[in-house]
Amino acid sequence: PPADHQVASVRKTTVLDVMRRLLQPQNMMVSAPRDRRREHCYISILNIIQGEVDPTQVHKSLQRIRERKLAQFIPWGPASIQVALSRSLPTFKRLIAFLV
Repeated sequence: PPADHQVASVRKTTVLDVMRRLLQPQNMMVSAPRDRRREHCYISILNIIQGEVDPTQVHKSLQRIRERKLAQFIPWGPASIQVALSRSLPTFKRLIAFLV
């Protein structure tokens, strides 16, 4: 049957996908009640991304976020998006060293 030969395609999650998800309201650490009459904005954004990430992809993603205006910032200060890259969880490495 043809169904046996079908291969499921898997789409790799891009850095932009991750950063856009981090901008969703449910992923914010601090928030205020939503008021439809007011424009909500960020003071600053810090994204901590763990895993194998190409820094050029991070830079391109930041450019796209700014170009598409996916994040609105306070008008009286500079737009600040900081990204920290971590290859693995430091506490996990300490735990493994402790158990060995």
